[in-house]
Amino acid sequence: MSLGKHLIYKLIPQSIMARVTMVLFVGILVAQVFGTWLWISQLKANEHNRLIEVSQTMGSRIGQTVQFFKKLPDQYRHIVLDQLRDMGGTRFFVSVNKQHIALQTIPRTEFSQLVREQMSSSIVAQMGPAQGLDIQFVDFDDLKILSGSNLMVDLPPKWKRFALMEPSDSSPVAVVQLPVADEWIYLAAVIPEGHMLAGVTWLNTERLLSIGLVSLTVLLLTLLLVRWVVRPLRLLARQAEAIGKGRNPRHMREQGSSEMIATIRAFNAMVGRIQKFISDRERLFAAISHDLKTPLTRARLRAEMISDTDQKDALIGDLENLETMVKGSLQMMKDDAIHENAQRIDLSQLLLDLGAKNQIYGLPIALDIQPGLAIEGRRMALQRMFSNLIDNALAYGRAVTVVAKANPQGTIIRIMDPGPGLSDADKARVFEPYYRLHQKPSSDHVGLGLGIARSIANLHGGELELKDRSGGGLIVEVYFSL
Repeated sequence: MSLGKHLIYKLIPQSIMARVTMVLFVGILVAQVFGTWLWISQLKANEHNRLIEVSQTMGSRIGQTVQFFKKLPDQYRHIVLDQLRDMGGTRFFVSVNKQHIALQTIPRTEFSQLVREQMSSSIVAQMGPAQGLDIQFVDFDDLKILSGSNLMVDLPPKWKRFALMEPSDSSPVAVVQLPVADEWIYLAAVIPEGHMLAGVTWLNTERLLSIGLVSLTVLLLTLLLVRWVVRPLRLLARQAEAIGKGRNPRHMREQGSSEMIATIRAFNAMVGRIQKFISDRERLFAAISHDLKTPLTRARLRAEMISDTDQKDALIGDLENLETMVKGSLQMMKDDAIHENAQRIDLSQLLLDLGAKNQIYGLPIALDIQPGLAIEGRRMALQRMFSNLIDNALAYGRAVTVVAKANPQGTIIRIMDPGPGLSDADKARVFEPYYRLHQKPSSDHVGLGLGIARSIANLHGGELELKDRSGGGLIVEVYFSL
């Protein structure tokens, strides 16, 4: 596997719930982003069209107003302005000033540039070319009038009724200044709903909060649904694990979706067949054991009656080997672990007890056992497994070292001997029943020990492997995962 694929595999969650959550989160996020983009695009298009219409209308009216004042004789301009004010004002604030008024404008934006271009084109279309035409956008609070030293907001009350209405929102004021002879015509008008000209934060805090709340709500509901769907799967996994470790699983209640019910039903049927098979096997081997013991006993008694000592000893030896092999075979097939209840086993103490027992007999055994090691299992079966492994190491290696340590993934027990070790061919076949090494085994070692040990390790959810020992010899490694 390449490094890239390995990293991708590591980043992908392994559980169904985590994967569904990730897919839903990404899907909801993409949908929210795409939906928000569509909404913003539509909103911008609507505002764009509205501002074009508004700016063209205002530009046309401003052009008409400027054209009207340009046609008036100079001495009548102020008279007309006074009359308009006395009548209640106009939709524009209009004045004739001696000079151009410098204004503090708002920053240029996409929409303000659009409105400026549309107003300018409408004014030119209404009154022809306009040299010196100046269009600016100003906040109402910064709007200067008349001499340039007066702010609209500072006008006295009697002037308020003549001025343009103060905007109810943040809409800026469009100010048009145009030179006419030696004077400047000054017009100011509020852009209707022109707050877009000052710039808009499309994704503000409220919108982001709304997107987040919607996403979290959908995710929460989905997680509850997935958890409800996955719960039977977890129960099924625990029951399957119990079978793998030799425990009797309980009958599962059929629940969940129709597919889940069908799976649980098939699992229950499988468990029933397994339990029936085990029960039938126990009865079968009990009968076999009973049937074999009687003829073996008779054969041994008859062998004792042979007068030829050498022939008698040879026959009795063969019968003893046969009896040991039969007992080992029946024991391996029957396995006491079937009848033993699982419990929390202090693995450290069990190994220390086995080591102490062998040390009492004066056997060369060294122990390096980490305290506090424990697993869920069957004491007699584990005791039998480690006894077999230690006995094999002593039989073929004449000495043994037992090391037991824990790591983040589980517990590792290594049984090491300085013997001749095993070839690759022997490692592949040593677990086979009755397979014998080149060394002549005693009557207590008939080639069944490692096969039984591996079966017991597998029964407890563990693994048993054979490895070469540095400097010669063999390492039997038993690993129990967490």
